[in-house]
Amino acid sequence: MFNQNFVSLTGRLGADAEIKTIPNGRVGALSLAVDHNFKNNAGKWQTATSWFRVITYMPWLIDNVLASEATKGRTMFIQGSLRSRSWDQNGKTYNTVEIEVDPSGGIVPIHDDNKPVNLVHLVGRLGDHATIKTLPGQGGGKMASFSLAASRSFKDSAGQWQNATDWLRVFTFQPSLIDKTLAKTATKGRLVLVQGALRAREWPDEDGEIRKAIEIEVDGKGDITPVLEDKP
Repeated sequence: MFNQNFVSLTGRLGADAEIKTIPNGRVGALSLAVDHNFKNNAGKWQTATSWFRVITYMPWLIDNVLASEATKGRTMFIQGSLRSRSWDQNGKTYNTVEIEVDPSGGIVPIHDDNKPVNLVHLVGRLGDHATIKTLPGQGGGKMASFSLAASRSFKDSAGQWQNATDWLRVFTFQPSLIDKTLAKTATKGRLVLVQGALRAREWPDEDGEIRKAIEIEVDGKGDITPVLEDKP
């Protein structure tokens, strides 16, 4: 129960799959465009597109799916886990979140007329108390956000089981979740179950460089639930 990190997505490939040889084998990478339909402040439906990077080290998927089926414009179904990664470049620290497809997941070509999928299921601990802000403008409303430490287990290149923690950002605009759950129980170290959707966000930094963040939004279809733990 406490080691859950699943994401399911359908989207279009922005380019042919990229396959590279690395010291311990090969890695395949996909650029996936996922559409998101939502109502704007005027109550009209709009469509936004988020771009996500998908990676896999699985030889079977690389040889039988990515090398032959993963072509630009193809619609794919992805099931994997969220992985956070950071690196330093030109004096700046960059952070990103990717979807890794390991033996418990998969990559499958599908028809364009399939129902869109964007689902995230996580269990993790809050890195701090949830932050709740009142939004500007006549509409008012609130937004809540928090950092989540999600644990995962995986096999390394030597076939040994390892444990890692990925830090992910979760946010919601849902009044009932903010008032009834986050304002009362979203405290540092609390274990919670998060069900939401992946969103990509971009903004310019102080040097005018475009930064990108991958976050989990809990909308009306999702939920944030505190997990009860057995006390020793």
